[in-house]
Amino acid sequence: MKDPGLAGVLLHSFCRDEALAGDILEEFERRQSRAWLWRQVLAVVFFGLPYGPVRTRQGGPRMRMPIGFIGVIVLAVFVTMVAPGAWWLIGAGMAGGAVVAFLLVARRRHQPLQSDTGRHILS
Repeated sequence: MKDPGLAGVLLHSFCRDEALAGDILEEFERRQSRAWLWRQVLAVVFFGLPYGPVRTRQGGPRMRMPIGFIGVIVLAVFVTMVAPGAWWLIGAGMAGGAVVAFLLVARRRHQPLQSDTGRHILS
């Protein structure tokens, strides 16, 4: 069998179903087509990317490793490349959300706490 190299690493990193990864590698062994393998690996990575790469513990079950910050960076790069003017809308939305949160917190602090029966707990 040809060594799948980077494609195999990506497949095992993003495929949550070990049986699917095994089937893809078996089919690659039968076909010997790197183009076919890369199409399958890119599909697995595309659908697995929102959930983050999967890592394995030595002798343990597969675990999810969230991408968090990397996902935010990738999103920022895409927005900058595709529609840089959208940053004004994103900034306005964040500022508006902060103002609404501030108003809700300020309003909540000025209301007395009430129990389920409607009586004031602290007065």
